[in-house]
Amino acid sequence: MSNLTYRYTGPLPLGSVVAHYCGAAGLTTTKEDPTWRLDASENDKAYTLAVWHEETHVTDLTGALSNEGRLQIGGQLLKLIRTAQGRSPLGEWGTLVGVRPTKLFHKLWDNSDSADQAVTALRERFEVSQSKIDLLRDIATLQRPYVAPHETADREISIYGGIPFCQTHCTYCSFPYGLIQDYKRIPDFLKAFVKDATQLKRILDEYALTVSTVYMGGGTPTSLNDDDFATALGALAELHRANSEFTVEAGRPDSVTPHKLETMACLGVNRISINPQSMHDNILKAVGRGHTAEAIKELYGYVRKHTDFAVNMDFIAGLPYQTLAHMDENLDYVCQARPENVTIHTLALKRGSPLYDGTGREAMPEATVVEAMVARSKERLEAAGYVPYYVYRQQYMTSQTENIGYTLPGHICEYNIRIMEERQSILSVGPGSSSKWMRGPEYRQLQQHMPKDVSVYIDTLPTLLEKRSQLSKRFWEG
Repeated sequence: MSNLTYRYTGPLPLGSVVAHYCGAAGLTTTKEDPTWRLDASENDKAYTLAVWHEETHVTDLTGALSNEGRLQIGGQLLKLIRTAQGRSPLGEWGTLVGVRPTKLFHKLWDNSDSADQAVTALRERFEVSQSKIDLLRDIATLQRPYVAPHETADREISIYGGIPFCQTHCTYCSFPYGLIQDYKRIPDFLKAFVKDATQLKRILDEYALTVSTVYMGGGTPTSLNDDDFATALGALAELHRANSEFTVEAGRPDSVTPHKLETMACLGVNRISINPQSMHDNILKAVGRGHTAEAIKELYGYVRKHTDFAVNMDFIAGLPYQTLAHMDENLDYVCQARPENVTIHTLALKRGSPLYDGTGREAMPEATVVEAMVARSKERLEAAGYVPYYVYRQQYMTSQTENIGYTLPGHICEYNIRIMEERQSILSVGPGSSSKWMRGPEYRQLQQHMPKDVSVYIDTLPTLLEKRSQLSKRFWEG
């Protein structure tokens, strides 16, 4: 576990940047006995970051009192830590960190005449490899019709509905809510959720808003029983507009019934997400999934036979006990089944998850194996006709890779672009969800985050709805 903890003291603006770069190197914070001690100071011209490794003063890094200066220090720190870990000082992403690299690409594109200057900035400022530059350029070009500024953009929104329950706890998930079978106030939750959605409909009508996409996520929305699921989905369906995209996460086959699929079809859903994560029963069991690979195949076959839904499937690279051969077998299934969308995630260690706290970490594959899985996925999916259409990264990923969504041509999930690129307002319903009001050219946000605790959400809903009303008035009337 050497080289994996740090403690920072110093100015907050630099500390925020340091946290991102330390996270990119796989470091987590600690208050006692850190492997890396980072002590910062500033004067009227520059920051200075004193870097200590164990008991040795390694170096002092300096940068101007600006965002560029902070990024310069962060990049130097990342190279230093990676070298001390016995790794190449620069991975393929160079010194570029953060969740949304294409968001940066679009911003650079906005400020120039073409994508070429964005490419130059990524190469010169962040030392991004050519392969990742090519990936970002291809994705940003495909996304551009969805994110380019236009006159009516601030009256077009998407809607997210969050159902905060699951039936089991996957070891890689931070899971802030609880198991549905343990929660005693489901009727109260449903009443609050419906009230939440009803008030949001009034906002849509008052400001004459156009709804581009509706997305029901979680948790696992289909963990609700048939009647409760119909109630919650019906509330969201009131916000949906005919012929627009309407997606439901139906991620686990042990939670999906024919009645729920029929309900979805009747209420206008046209996309679902079925998330195997792996097609191997021993791996599914090791990470706490409550289903088998065969159940995934049966659900997918049923959906294809009885519905017209477009289907997304998620897989994770880097799960405990997983090998490159396992990922090849996952891809064999995808290339045979041909869902419209496939997302390949790289496992990220999330704070509060059992895996982050040590459960199963000894069985996780090495970073080089994970990188090979991600590369193999790209090679085989593109050979099968899929193209990448969104990408994001996370802190504490098990390799210097990324999460990529692939699509068959003509089957993009628009919501995934909207949520990643943050160019459109997304208003939300449900505990743990977030509303963000967005307007160009700066795309700075008004935000509201609903409480993650379901009971707090239920008990404080009137105050939460009043706040959303005021933020909407401020945004569309202010």
